[in-house]
Amino acid sequence: MTDSITNESVVCAICYAYKVDSYSPTYLTRGDKIFTIDVTKDISISSNETIDMKLQYSDTNHTAAQWAAGNMKVEAQYRAFSGAASMAVETTENSKYHTVRVDAIGMCTKNCLTSRGIFRTHPQDFVTEDFKVAVKELTVEELENKVGVFYAIKLQLGGMVKRSFVMEATEEDNETKVTAELQTAFGKECLGASFSAAGSFETGRRSSNKNAKVRREWRAQGGDIDLWFQVGKNEEDKSAFSSAMEIAREWAKTIDNTNVYPFDFELRPLWELIAEFDEKKAGEFRNYLEEKWEKEGSRHVPTMFLPTKLRVEQLPDASKTFLLNTCRVHKTAMVEEAATAQSYLDSVMYLVDRKCYKKWRKAAESGKEEATEIRDIVSRDDDITVEELIEQLETRADHRFSQSQRYLGLWGNDSKESNRIENLNKAFLDKLIKRLNGDLICQVSVEEWHVDLEECEKQVTEAVEWFDENISCMQSEDRLKNIVKAIDQVKSMQESLTGFLERLQSEVEK
Repeated sequence: MTDSITNESVVCAICYAYKVDSYSPTYLTRGDKIFTIDVTKDISISSNETIDMKLQYSDTNHTAAQWAAGNMKVEAQYRAFSGAASMAVETTENSKYHTVRVDAIGMCTKNCLTSRGIFRTHPQDFVTEDFKVAVKELTVEELENKVGVFYAIKLQLGGMVKRSFVMEATEEDNETKVTAELQTAFGKECLGASFSAAGSFETGRRSSNKNAKVRREWRAQGGDIDLWFQVGKNEEDKSAFSSAMEIAREWAKTIDNTNVYPFDFELRPLWELIAEFDEKKAGEFRNYLEEKWEKEGSRHVPTMFLPTKLRVEQLPDASKTFLLNTCRVHKTAMVEEAATAQSYLDSVMYLVDRKCYKKWRKAAESGKEEATEIRDIVSRDDDITVEELIEQLETRADHRFSQSQRYLGLWGNDSKESNRIENLNKAFLDKLIKRLNGDLICQVSVEEWHVDLEECEKQVTEAVEWFDENISCMQSEDRLKNIVKAIDQVKSMQESLTGFLERLQSEVEK
């Protein structure tokens, strides 16, 4: 393929400027052509046919934009990709929750293009006349939109598919946990497609946490990309591919020099090239872009993790003690009720109301066993969440309610005592449910409390910064008046915070 690739339609990829594009798997799309080269001496073309699959994990500490910029050797300009490689679940609104992102990437490389010689060291000698005119006449906004913001000194030709998962995260989430969750749902490479995932964009909920939103995107370029939508498409469809690697091999066969796309770029900022012709315009262009990228990078600024699903083992000691004591008391009561029912069965009264006493004893013994089961869950099950336990208890309570409504025997006499016991069983369960719901509400309140403290800290910091920047601009009279007022405000805050700090420290020392 090396011989046939020397035609202009393919190698011209390195002659173009590139713009940031959120709809491309590479985050880039072609801008205007800016170089004219001799393909026989100004670039090297190497055949390098490979198939590669990888998972790329991003979080607040190292975002997808930083990954993208690092891979393209423009680390300092990572904010350029903050919008295209967004860490936000909702693209139209801000979210206060931290997110994690996993990009499942499949690449088929056919050839590698690299600038060389004078074109590598002095690219300004190869720019088109149109580019020179654009630098002279266009505004910085027009340069970005009509020409581009980067140019390439190296790129691969082939095809690329990318499936991105952006999800709200709890403090317990990490690369191992999140990757395992996705691999369970979408296979080892996380590139398995389904009818619901075949679209380019969709939102939903995480399988591990229904409270956590997730955004899924699918992007592909090069060859016959429709093949990818057959991965695990239908168990009855024998033509469907069983794995992403299997389909990648078939997909690679469809990529040729008529449908290859550039990817895996090594870039340089376009303002470096512009500076060779107009240093002032280059500086304006750089400042314009960096200010714009700074704003885009500030759109998603999370302040807290999604509240972790509270597990029963994480309940405060007071709550655990309450649950266990409630179980113990109810079990004791049911043992006594069963013994009372048995005493009637052992007496001459057995002949009169034997059905009533048997049902009474059965309901009491069932309540005793249930109290024991719940006690064991609270004291021994390390994995069950409070929500899951509440759901179990509500199901049990519904059953107890239905059992308490029976009307058996003459005038309902046979179910009179068992109905009473079932009402006690339900009341016991309702008591546990109420306490657990209170713990969940308290957890949310604590999360919001920390957010309030963080917001307070942020506002104080902003007030200090404003003071530093603006105090010298005030008239002398206003300056003194405002400073005196600020002193009173700060003293008031200081007194409140000092008292609050003492209360917190006393709690730690208990």
